[in-house]
Amino acid sequence: MNSIALAVAALLLTVTAATAQQSPQDADHAALRKLKDDVVLAINNRNLAAVDGMLHKPFLSTVITQESFNETGKLRGWFDDLFSRPLLRLRHFRIQAEADEMAQIYTGTFAVARGSTKERYELADGRGFDFDGRWTATAIKQNGQWKVLAIHAGTNFLDNPVINAIERNTMTFAAISTVLGATVGFLLGFFLRRRQTKAA
Repeated sequence: MNSIALAVAALLLTVTAATAQQSPQDADHAALRKLKDDVVLAINNRNLAAVDGMLHKPFLSTVITQESFNETGKLRGWFDDLFSRPLLRLRHFRIQAEADEMAQIYTGTFAVARGSTKERYELADGRGFDFDGRWTATAIKQNGQWKVLAIHAGTNFLDNPVINAIERNTMTFAAISTVLGATVGFLLGFFLRRRQTKAA
């Protein structure tokens, strides 16, 4: 009887110890997922002021255009310019971000994660583009709170909707140029032959 009681007590101690070991990490993963979701929500709402509170100071950020920022004001200026620039001005933007797997947490204070994005860009001229992107992020825990320390976002520069649109336009322009060139050549040849016939 005593051996059964000891075995049960040992099992309970093992489960309690395992739960105690897992709980802080589980809480960290939940907090990191919330941080990701909060950043995405703030970006989709064009609320860069909210994003500022989620960034460690200093921070490093490389955006989809491969411009890098470590100051909130300059990052906000870049973002606002997307919606006010005269050329390729954005009307609407939306991003969905998913992590490939749970973040790797080191020393309980640093976390590294990576994942994918689905991004929708709608231009003021009515055109829309859907991008598949990738991201890598590092977060740091200070005073019990996780904040973004560094993030890098990018897309495939060889195969994306903008490049595909440029290729289609280039092919269309080449085809039109070929037809126009052939037409002009035919007309020139026709008139030259006609003049030669009259001269003879």
